[in-house]
Amino acid sequence: MTIPSWLTLFCSGLIASLGYFFAKLHLHRRFYRNVPTPPHSFLWGHLKLMGESMSLLPSGAHYQQVITTISQKYDMPGAWYLDLWPAGPSQLIVTDPDLANQFTVLKNHPKHIAAVNSMDAVLGTGNIATADGPAWKAAHNMVAPAFSVSHQRNMAGMMAEEVMVFRSILREMASSGEVFELEKVLQNLVLNTVARSIFEESLDAQRKETPMLAKFHAACKENVYIMQSWNPVGSFLARRRLSGLNGELEAQLADMIRVRYEKLQRDNADVSQKRGLCTVDLILREHLLEVRKAQKEALDPTFMHMAISQVRTLLLAGSGTTTGTLSFAYALLSVNPQVLQKLRGEHDTVFCPGIEATYDLLQTEPNRLNELEYTTNVIKEVLRLFPIGNSARGEDATGFLTYKGQQLTTRGQLVTGVQHTMHYDPRIYPNPTKFDPDRFTRNEVPRNAWRPFERGQRACLGQTMAMEEMKVTLLLTVRDFDFECSGLKPTKQRFGWTDLDTIFGDRAFTVMKFEAKPIDGMPMTVRRTK
Repeated sequence: MTIPSWLTLFCSGLIASLGYFFAKLHLHRRFYRNVPTPPHSFLWGHLKLMGESMSLLPSGAHYQQVITTISQKYDMPGAWYLDLWPAGPSQLIVTDPDLANQFTVLKNHPKHIAAVNSMDAVLGTGNIATADGPAWKAAHNMVAPAFSVSHQRNMAGMMAEEVMVFRSILREMASSGEVFELEKVLQNLVLNTVARSIFEESLDAQRKETPMLAKFHAACKENVYIMQSWNPVGSFLARRRLSGLNGELEAQLADMIRVRYEKLQRDNADVSQKRGLCTVDLILREHLLEVRKAQKEALDPTFMHMAISQVRTLLLAGSGTTTGTLSFAYALLSVNPQVLQKLRGEHDTVFCPGIEATYDLLQTEPNRLNELEYTTNVIKEVLRLFPIGNSARGEDATGFLTYKGQQLTTRGQLVTGVQHTMHYDPRIYPNPTKFDPDRFTRNEVPRNAWRPFERGQRACLGQTMAMEEMKVTLLLTVRDFDFECSGLKPTKQRFGWTDLDTIFGDRAFTVMKFEAKPIDGMPMTVRRTK
């Protein structure tokens, strides 16, 4: 019997492919014989270990909590390797704060391509979060003045105005006694504040639905599915939905940018100096000056793509940090009355009793926010327990990091500093499971060890704004309202690194959306303080 030629070719190709796969598997797995690593399987690498650790956490739990679970279970050193091939990139996990400084501050490694692809899918290419080299420098120089300490301090009055609207919503919730999603209400507060800082105009997001925010969250959900799914059909359909959502977001943001551009042109606004300009004006500034000088076509597609990417990053992605942190802050304060009482005492002392009088002082003396030391420490402690996420860097020209005299290769590795694991390490933070803002007052936190916003040139550009807005929000609410988490289902303690699940159940963990978020929107009830 004659074997068809196509079958011969198919079988030969299959045998060659399998041979190539197993040869690469052997070469790849061999690397992990002599490097720091948790228990490693020649067949599975660490995929099985990751799966087992993830199964202990709520569905969709953020990656950083998985790393903390593995690190503490196997008592891993401050740097170790994680083998996720072929499902994901090989990784060098860094949990030593000083070593993390090597590739974020001293060397400033470029963003890893996996992180770039993931974030660009929802923010657009060339955004300030993922750009590297000259592109990042140009974007940073363009918008950095809007995030200076002095500029943000001048915005305290505007932030206070928005928080007063938030207070009125809380009063309505207190009167009705209904359960509401605190995260959603905070999202609208933060979105409106950020929008005013970018455009100097309100979206009225606190009092009406904002389709833009819903579309962004839907885009993030589709992107997470694409990253995690093994279903080719499902991933194809998710990409189509993501493309449609991105198109709608781009069109809406383009309209907002175009309206602002036309206003600057119509008013013949002076943009010769950066000082005092809002964020979108800073983005438009150089292009506007060039247009006026050369009298050429105004908003060309290349410029609009860049502008939309920057505005989308700052407006939508940048608001999640404040929203999530405040959600966890109110939850933690609700079960720590001694911290709440001390916080209220500082607000009465630094400002004055009474919210209206405090609001007036914020308008005239915003620098008093500098004196809210305990409030700042409360926020820092919330961010320690619930950090936003972790950075993902690639290799630099040297190709290695030095840790305790040993050279650790970064070739072909995703190098990631996992802040969550650092923050829960008892060797770095004594009694790490305790909500203890005074640990920062006692100066017991080692240098480089608190890094929820990361450090170095690529640290979060909006961290000053986030800290200012959180201080203003707590200042104008915690004295008048008591929050209580609704529907809590405490469980037994599942991990040595936290006991918050014995109070909050699954709500003690974060899930991966665009960044680490509350798992269920943080259902709450609120009542007026007696």
